[in-house]
Amino acid sequence: MLVFWDARLVLLATPKTGTHALESALGNEADIAFRHPPFVKHMGFAWVNRLMPRIVGEKEWPSFRTVAVMREPLDWLGSWYRYRRRNDLVGQNNSTRDMDFSTFLKGYLKDSQPAYSRLGRQWKFLRRDDGRVGIDYLFPYERFDTLVDFLENRLDREIKLEQENVSPEAPLEVDPGLAAPLAKALEKDFRLYDALISGGDWKNI
Repeated sequence: MLVFWDARLVLLATPKTGTHALESALGNEADIAFRHPPFVKHMGFAWVNRLMPRIVGEKEWPSFRTVAVMREPLDWLGSWYRYRRRNDLVGQNNSTRDMDFSTFLKGYLKDSQPAYSRLGRQWKFLRRDDGRVGIDYLFPYERFDTLVDFLENRLDREIKLEQENVSPEAPLEVDPGLAAPLAKALEKDFRLYDALISGGDWKNI
């Protein structure tokens, strides 16, 4: 997560949405950079909204705006599945190397998720404590260039991104029988993403 004081902007790092590349490009220019550990780097909006007033000041915080990225929910899960197939996780309980995507998804849908599919929801990352979407500016991952344009304009600088954290390739075929359970489990994620990508009123999801 990066904080830019003069621009009054906070860039949240939604996991698996390309924000690591932005951190590499902009991290040295940020006034505050949360890089480690991962649960701090990837603070969700509700946590940010509680913590940042103590850091920047109660009177200053209302003038800040938050920006984040959201990825199509199934594509987001596919990115996690491929990421956990990497060589350094082989033999670990969170490795997905020896399973197909549908097995990963079945684990994700369990009430007690196994380590290899223990993940949250993008919607929960982006929401306020009251359950409403809290982010001021939300960009779809599939239109990352619009986010870069926004940041270049807001920060008054050119941004050049390098490709980083590329996950291993893997087939992402989904068992048709999982369609309904996934739609139910990720109902708010799909509604939010559909409104975002279609230009609908995503802030009131």
